Amino acid sequence: MSETIEKRKQKMSPFFRQVVAVSGVVLYMIGTGANIAYPGVLLQQLRLPDSAMRLTPDHESWIASILGLALISGILVAPFSLQKLGRKLTNQLSTLPAMGGWALLVAAKGPAALLASRSLQGFAMGLQAAAAPVTIAEYSSPKYRGAFLATIAFSFATGMLVAHIFGTLLYWRTAAVACGSFYAVSLILISIPPETPPYLASKGKNNECRKSFRWFRGNDENSEKELEVLLNSQKKYTPKVALFTFYRQMITKPEFYKPTVIMMFMFVLFQISGMTVVPSYTVPMMEEVSGGTIEAYTSMLMVDVVRFLTAVIACIVVNKLRRRTVLFVGIIVSVVSLLTAALLLYLRDLGYLPEEYKWTPVVPTLLYIFGKTLGILPIPWAIAGEIFPLAYRSIGSGISGMFLSVMFFVVVKTAPTSFRQIGINGTFCVYGISIAICGVFLFFLLPETKGKTLFEIECHFRGEREKELNEKDVMLELRKVEEG
Repeated sequence: MSETIEKRKQKMSPFFRQVVAVSGVVLYMIGTGANIAYPGVLLQQLRLPDSAMRLTPDHESWIASILGLALISGILVAPFSLQKLGRKLTNQLSTLPAMGGWALLVAAKGPAALLASRSLQGFAMGLQAAAAPVTIAEYSSPKYRGAFLATIAFSFATGMLVAHIFGTLLYWRTAAVACGSFYAVSLILISIPPETPPYLASKGKNNECRKSFRWFRGNDENSEKELEVLLNSQKKYTPKVALFTFYRQMITKPEFYKPTVIMMFMFVLFQISGMTVVPSYTVPMMEEVSGGTIEAYTSMLMVDVVRFLTAVIACIVVNKLRRRTVLFVGIIVSVVSLLTAALLLYLRDLGYLPEEYKWTPVVPTLLYIFGKTLGILPIPWAIAGEIFPLAYRSIGSGISGMFLSVMFFVVVKTAPTSFRQIGINGTFCVYGISIAICGVFLFFLLPETKGKTLFEIECHFRGEREKELNEKDVMLELRKVEEG
């Protein structure tokens, strides 16, 4: 019997095991996408005359934006949880407040309960925002890491599409039950794989690390070499100092502050591109962009389908092309599309667009959705999982995640005011110029990480070469495997 089980284990390829491990996080992030997009259908239904619950415009903006504030609490907890409890348990625990938030939303009788439910969801999202890229990167071999990290973007897009479909076809409480079910399945899948090898290595659990690494990567010669690099790097670089001294030294090290600055710009770019604004306010935004020529829910689903299909393409593109190439193509397409859409909207407002061409701003708007989903959505999450050294990965993810959450709140909370005061066209101009500014900084700051092991990326920021670390031969062998 035991021999049969062992044979089955051997038949399961390392790639398939990595897919199983990553799929639990992917389902969680689908739930996150649904969290972000759900106000787009919830608020639309609650505005109907026969709605049992009445909301003010202020209530609506808080329901859409409070996720950003609640994210902060989750992100503050995440570094300690990732470091003390590990990646696996952090992922498991984060599903509980998420499911609780959806359950409370289903039972909500007034605005206060809606805000409380969204706060629980935001706390869970904060934990997962720090944990997801780290966990996926540590589960994955370098050859597949880009594609697996790009599934975060795919998951967001899928969750947004699912939430809008459920919200279009179902009553909002029923739609909430359907959206919340993703977390239950996620919890089951997250519980299958072992703890990540780098975390076990960082804790000095070498035997467990070896078992976990072989579960994910197999035990061929090249995998064994990579395993030894991982274990030896921790022996050499794990600090043996007091906690205060560790943090004081940490902030002066280039392998910590350089990735942190890069991720700050990455997540500011992510939010200022309208990544979370568009799903929350798709219907009113597209009503304005189309000039009322396209039915509201139809235009919403058009945006969702473009986003979803582009996210599928991004999973392939991110693994095939250089990270920088994908990011800057997305930035250029987004900036040009936003400014073009703004120009067409200005011309329409001034009466220079004939009545039969009122819909034309829809085209650059959909191109903007394509551009930001292709490059601006997946690359920050891919880089977040790769760029921090193991010793500072939990802390770095938490600090950069703070920028993500603060910008989430600021951008989504101010969006209704921005739409009213300067219009959709003015808002598009602000987003386009902001994306361009962030893009300029990242052009000079961001290194290429595609095809490199996590240890090689750490060496880059430390300013060391593999030969200086007596790892040159091993690294050359690893690169051959990755390129193959």
